Amino acid sequence: MSGTIRFTWLRSGGWTRIGTVAAIAVLFATPMLWAMGMFGADEDSVRRAIVFAAAGIWFFFLIGWGAGWAMRGFIVRQRDDDEGEESTPRRPPAAAPHPAPHRPAGH
Repeated sequence: MSGTIRFTWLRSGGWTRIGTVAAIAVLFATPMLWAMGMFGADEDSVRRAIVFAAAGIWFFFLIGWGAGWAMRGFIVRQRDDDEGEESTPRRPPAAAPHPAPHRPAGH
């Protein structure tokens, strides 16, 4: 096992997390935007704020999940070049030890 940590954009879990964080940000930003009057001052503004919040949550969550799912199709697994000939070949795991034979009762 190597001791390096590698950052990659191809991990689907990261995209889902980004989408979830953005959806939560929309959830918290909607009441603030509504309080500042960004959706208007009439009675219809509450409905517009609810539609904005629902669409934002749905959009960002799906974009995060969809991007991760799509990126997974581009992943190609390959062995590092430095592991090729220089490393020692791995031995298969040792088999479980056999139990000791039982002696007959009279001996």
